[in-house]
Order: sequence, then C-alpha cells, then structure tokens
Amino acid sequence: MQTEKTFKNERLTYRLNIVAQEAIQANDEIFLRETGSRIRDLRVLRLIDDRPGTTFAEIAKTTGFERSLTSRIIQYLIGAGLIERENSSEDARVFLLSTTPKGKEVRQVARRLSDRLEVILTDPLSSQEMRALNEILARLGAWVTSEDYRNALANEPKKDAI
Repeated sequence: MQTEKTFKNERLTYRLNIVAQEAIQANDEIFLRETGSRIRDLRVLRLIDDRPGTTFAEIAKTTGFERSLTSRIIQYLIGAGLIERENSSEDARVFLLSTTPKGKEVRQVARRLSDRLEVILTDPLSSQEMRALNEILARLGAWVTSEDYRNALANEPKKDAI
C-alpha cells in the first residue's frame, strides 16, 4: 500500500475531498475506456435515467456543476445517443431529458464497472469498517442536508463577534 502521500491538511472536508478526487481521477480513464464516457458524464446520465423528463435546470442544481459544464455534458450525451430531449408541452423553452436504450445499456456497464472499482478502492477496509464508514457517511449526509445544520451555520458567530 502506498503511504508516501499524506494529507496536507487535517480538516475533515479537505480529507474527504482529496480521497474522492484521487479516486475519481484514478478511475476516470477506466470509465472512458470501458463506457466511452467520463465519470461526470455518467453521473448526469444516471440522474436522467433515474428521473425521465428531468430538465437542464434540475440536473445543474442536483450535480452542483456550473451551467456551462452541465450544458456541455448534456450536449455530449445527446450527441453520443445516450439521452434525448423533447420540448415540454407546458413551456416550449424547457427541454425534458430522457435516456435512450443505448444510454440505459451504458449505464448498466458503468454500474458493473463502478461496483468492481469500489471493491478495489475499499480493499484496505474490513467489512466491519465498511459498515461503520457507510453508517457515518449516511449520518453526515443527512446532517449536512438538514435544516438543523443550516440553522447551526446561521447561528455561528461572525468574525467580529468573537
């Protein structure tokens, strides 16, 4: 196991971000080779497949990607024949996105690949550690998306008040 890379910062959010970014960077070329798409493209594909009829605005909000990046990804997915768009019957300016059969197939290939790569990523952890990690991440995820968390942040004293 490689140990020469150490965290340059002890903050939890920094460490979580580094672990995620390192894993994504290491896996991205594998996804491109096996599916023809990069990880972020596949994330958007998955979101559209999970919610047929979703819109550009919903995808941009859910992913947190910049609008220009979201637009490029959607254009790529359309051009690759993985998704299609149709005008909303309620508002012609809005496009409804859905997955094509080819897109559904690519999603399944990506899912199987993701499952295999996740096993490699978590190899240093025991099954008990994996259960604990998943439970902790679920609790943190619920917390950071909660109203209580937003209230706690809003009540954080301002710099001048300290």
